[in-house]
Amino acid sequence: MAKELKEILFKQLDQTVGHLDSCVLIDYCGINSEQTHELRSLLRKSRVGMSVVQNRIARRVFSERGAPAAFQDLLRGPTAILYGEDGALSASKTVVGWRKKNKELAAIKGGLFEGEMISTEEVERLASLPDIDTLRSRLLGVFMAPLTHLVSVTDTLVRHFPSAAKAHRESLEKGDA
Repeated sequence: MAKELKEILFKQLDQTVGHLDSCVLIDYCGINSEQTHELRSLLRKSRVGMSVVQNRIARRVFSERGAPAAFQDLLRGPTAILYGEDGALSASKTVVGWRKKNKELAAIKGGLFEGEMISTEEVERLASLPDIDTLRSRLLGVFMAPLTHLVSVTDTLVRHFPSAAKAHRESLEKGDA
């Protein structure tokens, strides 16, 4: 490949994935065109990008960005780099979901999460985490639970106060008579 073309590919990959501190690598071998179309369509819906480039160029990009050597060693054979707006989270969720239907295809090689290499098992665990909206709603629920309980107790006191006051008054009148 011409040196100029390699430099263009390097710059393009550097612009695409160079700034990321999280991504997932999959083995791209054995995927036919129909499966590729299905995978890319699913990735697009999830707003996850996929780049298939020469491993030598990808290693150079990640090397210049300070990725661990162990991660760079994963860039062997047919490899696709998956990345999303939130890094490896949406990419891992999407590819693990797709692999449930296509078990023998697109083996997960590993990934990069916040600048550290993660194994295949860690990518799968990452995929099982809830998304950010779910986490926010759960956190809000934790903060709101005591307030909801306080409102409920206060409402019960206000509703039962007149009848309790009436019963107390009646008991006092019976005691005076």
